Amino acid sequence: MEKNSNRLQFLDCLRFLAALSVIIQHVFERSSAQFGWISSNYFQFGVFGVSLFFITSGFIIPVSIEKHQSIKKFAISRIYRLYPLFLASLILKTALILNGNIHGVDPNFMVILANVTMLAKFIGQPLIEMSYWTLNLEMAFYIIVAVLFKLNMLQHSVKLALIALFGNLSIGVIAIHFLHLFNGGMLLTYYLATMFVGTVYYRNMKGLVSNKTLSLTIIFSLFVLFTNAYLTFGDHPSNPKLFGGDSFWPVVNAIALAYLLFTLGFIFRSKSYPRILTHFGTISYSLYLNQGIIIRLVMPAIASAMLSSIAAIAVTFFISNYTYKFIELPFINRSRRIIKRMGQQEESSAASTDTGNILNTEPNRVVTEPAEVIK
Repeated sequence: MEKNSNRLQFLDCLRFLAALSVIIQHVFERSSAQFGWISSNYFQFGVFGVSLFFITSGFIIPVSIEKHQSIKKFAISRIYRLYPLFLASLILKTALILNGNIHGVDPNFMVILANVTMLAKFIGQPLIEMSYWTLNLEMAFYIIVAVLFKLNMLQHSVKLALIALFGNLSIGVIAIHFLHLFNGGMLLTYYLATMFVGTVYYRNMKGLVSNKTLSLTIIFSLFVLFTNAYLTFGDHPSNPKLFGGDSFWPVVNAIALAYLLFTLGFIFRSKSYPRILTHFGTISYSLYLNQGIIIRLVMPAIASAMLSSIAAIAVTFFISNYTYKFIELPFINRSRRIIKRMGQQEESSAASTDTGNILNTEPNRVVTEPAEVIK
């Protein structure tokens, strides 16, 4: 077991569990009819995984920008954290499509450019890799958080969470159910609201939000989920291709369990966790980005459904260790050095300004003192 450190180990463990759940969903929905039936009727592992990711992001991201007290530093930390591996994945997936190894959307210039922005889903362009949709939502959240920070509103976490949840409730009940303005989008906006709920957990940890307020926020979030899912999916014929991703019980059970596990991890956040779990949590971004491509390459190459499933999971973990070590980690360390250097420059500039102020007042003291002595 690892000793406690300033890093919250429960977050790493939950990230690992989230990534593993997405991998399990994508692997076994291809290889097991029984798993597909369970996923379609009772529990959606992919929804569970991304829900955990989003709550965790909400817990961390707003705090990150407040820690830096600079949108520029925040942008550097996020760009260096996300883009190196993302661009490697995008280039590889595009090359595999063009070479005919994998079927996918036509990666023309506009599609590639839209995907590079990590906002393709919001500007009407197809995703080159379907797993990128979560990164699109993360990028939207970063932009919103940066704007709220600039407006000095980011600290109002409970209000922001409630506004986001009421907005999602309005979309699900009014816009979708009664006015039929949209065919979908309820879950996407709910995930966004979930990230704001994640921040409320952090404020509670810092003593800025009471246990009662946190509990009521979680309860209201689950009420919004239940209401919108019932109205949107209650009598909705399930799409077999989504394996329960648009069905009431699979979605509600998955998100509710994500909240439950995050809450339990949060309650026992001072505990130490096995090193292997925290390690896999550290490489969870690699696990998430790599799995989509690896599954498509490995599973069709092996006839046995069981062996192909095991091989896809094993190869994903094996390769992710190295993509983290040789792609993610060097750029993470580089961003830290850049931000540290920027901080040192700011301190040096502030010190120079203070020295200048002292020197500017020094001549008055030097000139008047001799005069007083002469008298």
